[in-house]
Amino acid sequence: MLHAYIIQPRFEVITAFLKLGYRVTQVLDCPPQAQEAFRSEYDSLTVSSIGNVVEIVDAIYQSYPSAGEGTAICIGLGDQSSLVASLVNELLGVAKTKYTSPLTLSILRNKPLLRSVLDSSLPQYSGYFRVVNSLDEVYAVFRKINRALVVKPLNGSGSRGVFRIRSETDILNNSASMCFPALIEEYFCGDEFSIEAITINGKHQPLAVTQKVLGGESGVVEIGQIQPAEISEESKVQLIEAATSLLDAIKFRFGLSHTEIILSDGVPKIVESHGRVGGDRIADLLRFTTGHDAFERLAFALSEERFLPIEPIAYSSRIDFVDLLDHQGSDQEWKDKLLSEPHVYSAEIVKPVGERGPIRCSADRHAFVISIFEGEANQ
Repeated sequence: MLHAYIIQPRFEVITAFLKLGYRVTQVLDCPPQAQEAFRSEYDSLTVSSIGNVVEIVDAIYQSYPSAGEGTAICIGLGDQSSLVASLVNELLGVAKTKYTSPLTLSILRNKPLLRSVLDSSLPQYSGYFRVVNSLDEVYAVFRKINRALVVKPLNGSGSRGVFRIRSETDILNNSASMCFPALIEEYFCGDEFSIEAITINGKHQPLAVTQKVLGGESGVVEIGQIQPAEISEESKVQLIEAATSLLDAIKFRFGLSHTEIILSDGVPKIVESHGRVGGDRIADLLRFTTGHDAFERLAFALSEERFLPIEPIAYSSRIDFVDLLDHQGSDQEWKDKLLSEPHVYSAEIVKPVGERGPIRCSADRHAFVISIFEGEANQ
């Protein structure tokens, strides 16, 4: 069985791989005790930077000299860590059928490049875009195309620094917060979804269509995820076809993927895609709506080279992020009240009282609630 070196894993990731017989080692920054991911009861390997590919490879060989004989693999489940893991696997000589290539991940991480791929290969799922380097260019683009836009940083995530622009007043009001260079995209009006999938040898298994709830100060922060999405079968098929067409276009051969799409006037428009599981505990929601979480599916795909079946154990699941600025009681009272509700599976605080403020990006969110609905509509 493979020895899995997993970069900053959650507890659920470690247990999923251990359950299938893997030997697991955490790859952590030094000092490991300072990290939320650290689990003292499991093997760990510490490096000065988890972004240093060569250092990780050297550390793996020092701890496990036979790592280059097809017996070890590096796993990353974030945007940065997935690319680092892919490069580590290249240097370890891991079979290319067992990880996503660095080139494919680089396309997904590079927003203008991904939009260019869509424009040339799948224009029906794309729209206007342009890289701008100044506020004057934002004004010029808006005046030229005269319709709503989205401005986002080239290297950002979690809705940080993302703004909807419907007028020149919107540009002025958000000008101090814009970072350049930036990407301007056509604004698509409609409900937003994500398609969770896993791929083996270029064959895709769609796992779920997740419906997003947006809000926060900007109106573009994800404050809820509902799975499966409450949409028609026709819309579901359209969304899955758009996501898998993109995966084919970028030659996505193995691993988990998370593709975000807006259904605009019945037409799927791809927002972005990632070679990893979705955030916001989407991996956990999959456990209830498909029978296995994303980590179990990845571990099984690596060892068996086949898909786990989709066997739902709940009608629906959802996560809601809660704004606690106006909450009057203690955090424990809030948790206790929520956990007394019949459908609530988990309630967690992610921002201490003194650190809470307006929700301008995903990192600003205060708390979340996971709810599971068995055999009835998700209300």
